[in-house]
Amino acid sequence: MGQAMLFSQWMPLARESGLLAAVPQVLSDLTGLPAVRASSEGANDGVDLVLRAGPYRFLIEYKASSDRAAVTMAATQLRDYAGNRRGRRIGAVVVPFMGDAGAQACRDAGVSWFDLSGNADIRAPGLHVHIEGKPNRFLRRGRPGNPLAPKGSRVARWLLMHPDVAFQQREIAKAAAVDEGLTSRVIRWLLERELVTKDDHGAWRVKDPGALLDAWHEVYDFSRYRVIRGILGARSSDEVMQKLATELDHRRAGYAMTGLAGAWLLTRHATFRTVSLLLQDAPPTSLLSDLGLLDEPRGANVWLVVPGDDAVFLGSRVEGGFSCAHPLQVYLDLKGHPERASEAAQEIRRHYLTRKVPG
Repeated sequence: MGQAMLFSQWMPLARESGLLAAVPQVLSDLTGLPAVRASSEGANDGVDLVLRAGPYRFLIEYKASSDRAAVTMAATQLRDYAGNRRGRRIGAVVVPFMGDAGAQACRDAGVSWFDLSGNADIRAPGLHVHIEGKPNRFLRRGRPGNPLAPKGSRVARWLLMHPDVAFQQREIAKAAAVDEGLTSRVIRWLLERELVTKDDHGAWRVKDPGALLDAWHEVYDFSRYRVIRGILGARSSDEVMQKLATELDHRRAGYAMTGLAGAWLLTRHATFRTVSLLLQDAPPTSLLSDLGLLDEPRGANVWLVVPGDDAVFLGSRVEGGFSCAHPLQVYLDLKGHPERASEAAQEIRRHYLTRKVPG
């Protein structure tokens, strides 16, 4: 029986009884082994479902969201639970559709995963199922409702920039310039994923900066910013940076280097071609003309980024004679950059964001 036919059979069941009810049939299709519930095991250990499939026992943790924070929690729980039991027991995280960050979290924890869209990475002695590329069968219209995207991210930013300090919720709202209602929702969302902790005085602080950074990075959308791309004649990227900074300083226009340029200023790790900088205001035509910036998006070596949110400038500093965005912002912006952006992001994380985000 083909997957398309099989999925069409269980989709009505998923709608009526919840997506968890579809898991046994999906597992059967992926492995070729009839999967049935083993209700006597796992019921009191916080595992959502235990399935018997041939000689294997699958310990299932189901999450409605594939964000890295939620998947990491499930994967860690499964790793600890499965590790205390003998036999062919496979811990597996199940979601409607698994993203790259969630899949990596499972690999890091050493547990398997599969999704209800037909993708999987299941590993056990004598069993290896790896399927990718199946489309998300659970896409919803409109943008996903994640509290960290975009305005709620101000709460995460404030906490990450002050990892050693605990704040009352009202203090966070005021400092992040977010209303208390949204602040409360974001804090509750973070608490559910064990990303923040509350002290005896009712103050909040980030529990695991790396995990919170991952959760934010997963939903960070650089493409929502207005980006003016062009070509600026120069012999090197350093000269491009100098021309841009000189003209902007002359005009007293607020800016901060980010992306590959920001990463180079912070780590001197790798050469680069694309110079990106954040602008506080949309650039007038006269600025582009005075710079001699050619309107050529293809092959552009300059990205003028207009974010429309002053929060991206928090923590900006002078590095190498240039205004540079905070390492946290540079790291996030690299997600939308070409060249060696991924490598540069890892260097930023290693130098600045591994344990604590500098304030």
